[in-house]
Amino acid sequence: MLRGFLILVLAAMGLVLSGLPLNACGDRLLVLGRGVRFQIVEAEYPASILHFMNPARPESGMGDSKLKAILVQAGHRLHSVTSAQEFAEALQTSRYDLVLIDFADAPSLEEMVQASASKPLVLPFLYTKEKAAISAAVQRYGLVLKAPGKVGYMLATLDRAMELKQKRSRQHKPLA
Repeated sequence: MLRGFLILVLAAMGLVLSGLPLNACGDRLLVLGRGVRFQIVEAEYPASILHFMNPARPESGMGDSKLKAILVQAGHRLHSVTSAQEFAEALQTSRYDLVLIDFADAPSLEEMVQASASKPLVLPFLYTKEKAAISAAVQRYGLVLKAPGKVGYMLATLDRAMELKQKRSRQHKPLA
């Protein structure tokens, strides 16, 4: 009996020390994970967005190609312009729900936005984490997009901006 136990222990040690590659449980999960598709985030309120990219401020582009791909996938339409003249023409010729603009450029272009027939909501974006600057921007515009930000945060902020725009348009609509 002792001899059988000793043979069993030696055989087990031989297997452990032999170093044969064995498949682990995670390998099967990894193979299964390749076929998993993640849910595509869709906008609750699809918007037509005008994005002003100031050429003097490279950060105002917010990664335009990546931004456009994300917004289009979510159901928004994005039109980007790089000059004040293009911005004015776009506001006159097309209808927009939101205007994405750098907070530093917003005061100089706000008059054009208000004169537009579609009355888009100005949604400034900030590249700062200073609470004083963010609260001043929120106080002036109602909502602010902190950039660079996560995709989910950006899409949620755009949805909240559309809700705010609809709320404001209902308040200003005359009763018939």
